[in-house]
Amino acid sequence: MATYMIKVAGEGLVAKAHKLADPGPTTGSSIIYEVVEVPDGLSAEDVIERFKRFAAPKDRFEISFAELPDAAA
Repeated sequence: MATYMIKVAGEGLVAKAHKLADPGPTTGSSIIYEVVEVPDGLSAEDVIERFKRFAAPKDRFEISFAELPDAAA
């Protein structure tokens, strides 16, 4: 299982964040989310594509991969 840090910018851009970034709001308008329990073989890009269709909470910054929508959805 892997863990990826995902950055959601205020304007909606979703990108990979630095692996040492702290989850939560940044000093700008971005939020860093920690996506945990990512199955082996999936890349950060796979996680980002699913995260783009996910209504990320503003008060919880650790997300289980199982919460993200399927790639085919």
